[in-house]
This record gives sequence, structure tokens and C-alpha cells, in this order.
Amino acid sequence: MKKIDFKYIYSHSFLFSLKLAIENNEKLINEIIQQIYQSFEQLRQSLLNFESTNKISSPEVCLNDLNQIFNRLIDLKLNNYSDVMNMFEIILKNYLDLIDMNQFIDIIAHRYACKSNIVFASFFESFNPEGALELTHKMPIKVRQQTYYRILDQICSSKRIHSFLNNELLISIDDKHIKRIVSNFCGLILILVLKILNSLNVKLLDIELKKYQNNLFIPFIKFIDEYFLTSQCSQHDVLIRHILEFLHMVSDQPLTIPIFINAKCPQACLRWLSLPYLNAYEYIHCLQIVYNIARHDQGVIILNECQCYSVLMQFNTDILNNQMDFIIDKNWYEDLQLIYFMTIVLIIDPNELGAESTDWYITYRLLPVISTSMLSRTFRHRKFHISEFMIILMKLCTNDNFIHSISTKKKYELSQDVFDSLDFLLHCVEIERVDYNFLSLDVLTITASANILWSISFHDRYKDKLIENIEIINRLVAFESSDTIDKILPNIYIPRHMSPLKRAMDGILQNLYPKSNADLDIGSSTKSKSVGSLMISYSHVDIDFCRQLYDTFSTIPELSISIDFNSGKYSWKDIAQTIVQSDLVVFLLSQNFFNSKSCRQEFIYVTDTLKKPFIPVFIDTEYEAIEWLKIRINEVKHICFDENDFLNICNQLISMIKENLSLNITVTKNTFDIEQWFHKNNLMLELQEFYQFQTGNELLLYAEAILGTLWTKEYERIRTRFEEKFKQKQLCLSPHDFLKFINALNALKSKNLSSTA
Repeated sequence: MKKIDFKYIYSHSFLFSLKLAIENNEKLINEIIQQIYQSFEQLRQSLLNFESTNKISSPEVCLNDLNQIFNRLIDLKLNNYSDVMNMFEIILKNYLDLIDMNQFIDIIAHRYACKSNIVFASFFESFNPEGALELTHKMPIKVRQQTYYRILDQICSSKRIHSFLNNELLISIDDKHIKRIVSNFCGLILILVLKILNSLNVKLLDIELKKYQNNLFIPFIKFIDEYFLTSQCSQHDVLIRHILEFLHMVSDQPLTIPIFINAKCPQACLRWLSLPYLNAYEYIHCLQIVYNIARHDQGVIILNECQCYSVLMQFNTDILNNQMDFIIDKNWYEDLQLIYFMTIVLIIDPNELGAESTDWYITYRLLPVISTSMLSRTFRHRKFHISEFMIILMKLCTNDNFIHSISTKKKYELSQDVFDSLDFLLHCVEIERVDYNFLSLDVLTITASANILWSISFHDRYKDKLIENIEIINRLVAFESSDTIDKILPNIYIPRHMSPLKRAMDGILQNLYPKSNADLDIGSSTKSKSVGSLMISYSHVDIDFCRQLYDTFSTIPELSISIDFNSGKYSWKDIAQTIVQSDLVVFLLSQNFFNSKSCRQEFIYVTDTLKKPFIPVFIDTEYEAIEWLKIRINEVKHICFDENDFLNICNQLISMIKENLSLNITVTKNTFDIEQWFHKNNLMLELQEFYQFQTGNELLLYAEAILGTLWTKEYERIRTRFEEKFKQKQLCLSPHDFLKFINALNALKSKNLSSTA
């Protein structure tokens, strides 16, 4: 007798039952979806034919049918994210179509408001945001993003929602009660949508959000602005909170900040923080949005133009230290103090911060949360990732006094704690996290930490600790050469005060193991003795002034000028070789130069290691050198530029260069007329306005850069931005017009080469 395999029978039976359950569930879902479509269609028809509608197909009956469906969904408790989000999008679209109908106001809002509210409450409960939150976490990243943008598209397509947000809710019945009903209904839809959007938590870019700037972000900000400025209390306080939370979560990703700047959100948030009657949640979200804006370089510029520092100081005095909510709740108070301090650090130069108060914030606010984050499995303190704290610490460390102050703290050993976090983070990236969002934050934290170590490495007293951890430094070097960096960098925002990882690593190793010109393969110089070799060292923030100076000096045949934006050489090895090969180095000094670790490295290499001739040039008459810079130029002859007498001071600088190089040099003014060149070549003058070329040399530099690539790539890169800039003129940039521009550049470059041969 054949032996019966009960295990096989049980397994087969289980799989069959599971398959049957799945099929039945899919059948049930499809049945409910069909019922939703039918019920909404019947409701639309009953509204369109209201006068001739009988009791069997009346709006009330249709609303009852919808209520039964939503109650069925509540009992069903969908546990598949695909079913939940699909169902939500279908119902949302039908609801938005419904409220866009005039009959919705004339009939539903006027006669069936209570019934409609009951039905919507059932809809709201059937998609309990808490349950949706749990399910959205299971969704693949790509599916989440696609769902996010589809929901945004639906909201933006509704004329009624758009008019509601713009406070232009036009309805045919002039009744305040009806307007309130419609307004409440629009608000409820938005609350549910915003809850779902916030739970999706997707990676956002400004290029993807740009199409929502005018029809969503600007209306949101205007809606809040009017609410705050015209009334201290209204029926929309819950909606306001959810909109603020949405703006806070979107702005938490610095790549989205250009959208907020274009929507004038910085100005609005500072205006709101100045109001004395907001509630605690509103203040918290407003301050967090301002902080997020300050994480972007362009955001810092706008905030400073709007007197952000003064507004925050007043907020700290009047609100943060006085409002009862913050006095009672210690966690709220400490979190807001931390956000306040981090925002101040981002918008103010570290050398302008008050030493005593800053030291207090570092000791009692920043360092404790860094320690907490390091011990956390997710590297977070509440909603803040450790990368945010390390970027703040990195900026503070451009001031040597803060480095020494932090290093003396009993509970925090700066360099060792940074190395400990790096050790763990390098392990995370070496095993390659599946989620690129996590990996991006790891890379950002590693880069910020390397910048901190670079600042520390300028000081002899800390070098032994760095050398003790040379193994981790070597792992950083190896990581920098991996392809992970190239994968991640396009998806993260790097502030300008953060140097690339390779530059930081080169800087650390140069400081720990200084290399002189004997260690460099500099090759043989082929320059004529009648030509002086000059290198210009500057902060990239001051590139406009540097280009102006370079344009003037480039007309002098007796000078061979080396500068990175012309040579394309940015690595430390290339820079060191250029310094060694140069007869003289001109340093363009400013606060930006002082704060740049790259500039500090170049300066010390010239003055301390090579002891090479140099000329300090102050490009800002109000800047005064301090600390390491002041020590090295104290007795050196320098020159100060005044923007009102540029050419005359150029002649003074040339005289100093002549003294150092023993050359006979005179300055001639560049007479290249850019506008005339565009006219002569019959080119679109808007291209000149778009690129904003100031000199002939800038035009030549652009030609050299662009002619080495396919012109179609540059055309695609600028076409959309060009048309956006000139949309009021309704100008389009055709391939033909751009090719004419490229051909004219080619001719200009060829002419320039033949004239200098």
C-alpha cells in the first residue's frame, strides 16, 4: 500500500486556500470599486436632473449608498497598500469632480449638508491616516513617489479647491452659511489629502515640484498668510496646521528650497514669526521651515535680505522665553532653542557669533543631541538626522576658538567622537544600504565629518589624535574613490561651505604629512623669462570679483596667469603644483576667503611650507583679518580694492607685481563690446541677458568650456530656464537660434587663438 504524504496534502491544501482567499479578496475589491463608480455617477446624474429626479434615485439615496460602501470599507479593514491607495485615489477624484459641479453647491450644500458630512466622515474613517501611515511604509519607493505626484495632480486640477485656497470661493447662492459649508468641505478634503501625502514621505526635487509652484505652494502660503493676518481664530485652524506640516516636511529636503523661495515663503514665515498670537504648533512649524530654508545657500541670502537675524532675536525674547506652552513643556522649549540656534549659525558668519552665548548653546543644546544621535540606531534625535547637526558643527569649526572650546568639554571629545561616528557610518556604506535615502544621509554625514576633521587638522595640538585614527582616514580615502559617491551626489544638496570629500581628505593628509615642492612631480617650466607666472587664490563665493580682475590682467602679455576656473584644475595635487610653478601668488582676501578651508590650505602652503612671495589683496574695504590670517600678513605689504576706483587700484597692484617679478607691465582696459558682438552676429539679445556676460573674457571662457561638448546638451540644459525667464515676452529658444550663437562663439574663439599665436 502506497504511503500517504500528509505533509504534501496539507501544504497543497493551504496554498489552494490562500490562492482562493486572494482571488475572493480581489473579486470583492473590484466589486466595491465598481459600486463606487456607479454611486458617484448616479449622484452626478441626480444633481444634473434634480428637478425630474424621483425619490428612488434622489441625491439623498445616492449619498446613503456611498455611506454604506464606506462603512463596508471600514469593516473590511484593507491591509494591502495597493488596494488602499488605489481606492483612495478613485474616491478622491470622484469627490473633487463632485465639488467642482455648481449643483453640489446649489443642491448638496443647500439641502443635504448634514448627510454629505456624515458620508465624508465615513470616507475619512475608512482611510484612517494612522492605518494608511502603516501601509505606506510598506510601499516601494518608486510607487510612493508616483502615488504622491498623482495625488498632487488631482488636488491641483480642482477648480473649487484652487478658488478656496485663493479665498475666491465664488458660489451662485449668496449665503454665508452655504459658503461656510462648502469651505469646510474643501478644508476637510485637504486635511485628509495632506495626511496621506505626509505619510508617504518621498524624496522630492525642485525640478519635479516646479509645476505645483504656482497652483499649490503659492496658494498654500497666501491662504496661511491671510488667515494669520486677518483673524486670530477661525474654523480652519486644523487645516492651517496640516498645511504648515506639509510645507515643513517638503522643505526638510534642501533640494526643494528654490520652490519655497519663488513662492516667497521665507518672507511669509518671518512675518508669521513676528506675530504675537500664534499657537505653539504654528510657531514650531514656522521656525522649522525657516531653518530648512537656511540650509540652502540661496535661502540664506534671501533670509538675510529680510533681516532674519533680527526677527529671530525678537522671537527668542518675546515668544520662546515667554509663551506659556514653551515654559510648561521642556521638550518643546529645548527643541525650539536648538532650531533657533542652528538657524542663527547657518545665516550668520561664525566669527560674528557671541562667544559666550554660542558656547552655552553648543554645550547644552548641540553637543547633547549629537551624542544622542550617535547612540540611536537611526542616527536621529527626534526628527533631526545627525547630518544636520554635523553640518552646524562643521560651520562652527571654521572658527578656531569654537574648536578649542568644544575640545575642552568633559563629556565630549571632538575628534574621537567624530571618528567613532565615521567608523560606524563607513560600515553602513560599505554594506550598501538598500534605501538610497539612508545612504544619501550617510554620505552627507561622512562629508561633513571629514570637513570637521580637516578644520581640526590645522592645529598641531590635535594632530596626534588624528594620526592615531589614520586607519579610519585611510578608509575614508578608499571610500571617496568608490563609485558610491558618484551615485549619491546628484541626489543630495551640498552647501557651499562644505568642501567635497576628496578635497577634505587631501587637506587632512597634507596637514598631517606636509609635502613640499620636492615631493611633487612638477615637470619642467617652459615659460619665457620675459613672462611672469602669477597664481590667483580666491574663495569661490567671490568669483565675480575674481573674474573681473582676471579679465583685466589677462590683457597683459607679460603675465601668465593661473586660475582654477580657467584651467579646470581643482584637486589639491594640481593646486599645489600650480603654486610651486608660480613666481608669485595673489590672495584675494575676504571673510569668505578666511572661512574657506581650501583657501587656508593654499595660504599656509605658500607662506609656511614654501615661503613663496605673495601679495595680500583685500577685496572688501570693511574686512579686517583675524586669527591665523592676521598673524601671517601682519607685516606684509598689502592692497585694498575700492569698487569705485577699480582700474586705478589695478595699476597699484600691477606696480607691486612689477616689484616682485622685475617686469615692465602696464594695464590696458578691455574694450570688447559684448552687446555690439551680439548685434554684429545677428544673435538674440535675450541670450546676452540670460547669460549676463560682463566681459569679452567671460564670453571666451564660456566658449572654451561649451565647444568641447555637444551643443545640443547645453541647449537642452538652458532651454526651459530661458523660456521661463522670458515667458512674459512669450519667447522660445529654437535650436536654430542657439546654433547661430554656438557658431559665433566658435568664430570668436578661432579669431582669439590666431591673434595670440
